[in-house]
Amino acid sequence: MLYLKAGTIIFQSLKKQESFHCAVNASSRFEQSTALTCTINHVGLYVGNDSVIEATRGYGVIERTLSNFLSDGCYHLAAIIKDSALAKLAMTKAYGYLGLPYNHSFEPNGAGLYCSELIIEAFSYPNGQHYFQLYPMNFGDIVTKQILPYWIEYYRSLGRVIPQGTLGSNPQQLLRQTSLYDSVFPIIR
Repeated sequence: MLYLKAGTIIFQSLKKQESFHCAVNASSRFEQSTALTCTINHVGLYVGNDSVIEATRGYGVIERTLSNFLSDGCYHLAAIIKDSALAKLAMTKAYGYLGLPYNHSFEPNGAGLYCSELIIEAFSYPNGQHYFQLYPMNFGDIVTKQILPYWIEYYRSLGRVIPQGTLGSNPQQLLRQTSLYDSVFPIIR
């Protein structure tokens, strides 16, 4: 039986490799990425009682069972942050985000939340300071530095400018902030 502590962040490599997920992977990895971390493309928050809150492209911010969440992934990493009081607060905040739309533009003040933005916002202190560091968003290839064709078309269809360099987050960046975690471990089902 799988036991996770409420407030655990679950990083996931989705089984369904849509073009969107491949573009997230390609523009998120960095030179020191491992074979495991370079395919992490989704993140959710385990809130206890067999439930995960996540932001999905199709349904916005939702709550679903842990088993349904895990069934969408090839593999998963669980991460427990060092600040347990903040983890408790994060769960309360996450419940308040249920029903919000997905932030398709990834813009900082865009409507709704994208998956890692949900984690960033849930794990922020009452004074507004973020627990996790924000980084300049990248929509380019790490080698050529050119914006990936997928993102060019994606933002063209939204009628928006690509927010290259705007502060934001992605699941791999959250996972790489290892000093903020007490532990990170694989979930074996």
